[in-house]
Amino acid sequence: MPDSAKSVFRTASFSRLAVWVSLFALCAACDSDPTNFAVEPKDLTPFHTQYVAQAASPAASDSTAVYIDYSKGMHEGVMASADFVRELLTMVNSPKTAYYKVGTADVPVRVNITATENIPWNIGNYTETRSVLDEPVRRITAGNGTAVFITDFELVKGKQELQVVQNGKTFRTSIDISAWAVNEFENWLRQGNAIDVFAQPFDKQNSWVPQTQQQHLYILVFTPKALVREPSALVNRLLEKQRGLKHFRFSAEDIALTGKYKDKANEGGATENAVPNAVQVGTGFEFYSFGQKDLFKIPEYSEKDTRFLKNLFLANAPVNYPGLQLEAKVYDITDEYQKYYDAVNPVEGEKKSKYSFTASDPVEDVFVLDYNANKKEIGLKLHENFTGVEHRKLYKVDVVIKEAKPEFDNGLLSALKWTDARGFEVPSLAASLTEALSRINLKDRVIYTYYVELTK
Repeated sequence: MPDSAKSVFRTASFSRLAVWVSLFALCAACDSDPTNFAVEPKDLTPFHTQYVAQAASPAASDSTAVYIDYSKGMHEGVMASADFVRELLTMVNSPKTAYYKVGTADVPVRVNITATENIPWNIGNYTETRSVLDEPVRRITAGNGTAVFITDFELVKGKQELQVVQNGKTFRTSIDISAWAVNEFENWLRQGNAIDVFAQPFDKQNSWVPQTQQQHLYILVFTPKALVREPSALVNRLLEKQRGLKHFRFSAEDIALTGKYKDKANEGGATENAVPNAVQVGTGFEFYSFGQKDLFKIPEYSEKDTRFLKNLFLANAPVNYPGLQLEAKVYDITDEYQKYYDAVNPVEGEKKSKYSFTASDPVEDVFVLDYNANKKEIGLKLHENFTGVEHRKLYKVDVVIKEAKPEFDNGLLSALKWTDARGFEVPSLAASLTEALSRINLKDRVIYTYYVELTK
């Protein structure tokens, strides 16, 4: 073969060899894992709490504000629930507690509760001819501290006559019967805070006609979201001293979950048919690493129950949402977590870089939520169309509210309104609370998060 021909052959052979090498490398890359992160508590916990979770509660103020309505007729109500009020005032007795007198003044006046003219048990102290209740409510709901409002919720701002038409009859009164606190209540509840109402019936002399009527003394306790689940919170201590008063809780996010796990550290909520390679149970989230082959085999062991996670229970759902429905939203965060991991774990000699979380769109056909409404148990299983992963994937699975419509017991709500001796109804408290909750849409609120790593 001529030298020139040999040169062409060698060139062609080398070209074919280069192509085969490139193809081999490409195929090898198809099966290789492009990720190099480790999912460990030191990284995952701050990733979830600092960047992912959107429901972080601002720190609650450690002070307490107590507003007392000193308008005429309130003494009878206070005395009807004197034991409970005394215990309440004992609980809040602190240098950090401020007391305010509510009545004629347009702005609540801060007072010394131990001064003779302010002691709640003295009938002579209830002489206010107006009851300007809306300003205290505005002040309470604009803050972020625990507050108490002791009142009959009868708003009378002046002697002007308001016209009330009910059941075909027209009445003239100074009482504002509208849902005058709805906007303030909505603002407070929308932030995840709670309003608890303790109600005690009492007989009151009508100020306009010589007749008595039954009303309720209301002790409204406003609790910031950060304290709602704290045993030491004022409202939770008061519940232990309820003394027969009617109690109502209004909250849009009073949700607590508990995991009934046999081996929290090593198994968490994994079922007996799915052994995890790694487990981390945090606050508001859990992490599991599974080999996908193990999950695919679950139907062989248990056709009726194909969950790989279970035993997470809704320990407390919002009392106003008895028909709460849940679903799972799944996100592939493999690339996002790699970006985070690289930022907080730089190569030797380099500094940590800034990181910001970028939310992605949900992915379909990976996991399905299995929610038993009777047991209030949450579980997770593979979607029937799931075909597997080509390399390691990290998924974020948010348990979210699918549907939540507030429902209210009319029998209980009857205690939050009353009928004036002249014949018209005053529904202000009931209407303000129920309308406030009805305006808040809980759909897609995240109540818990699973992180699930799948390996091939």
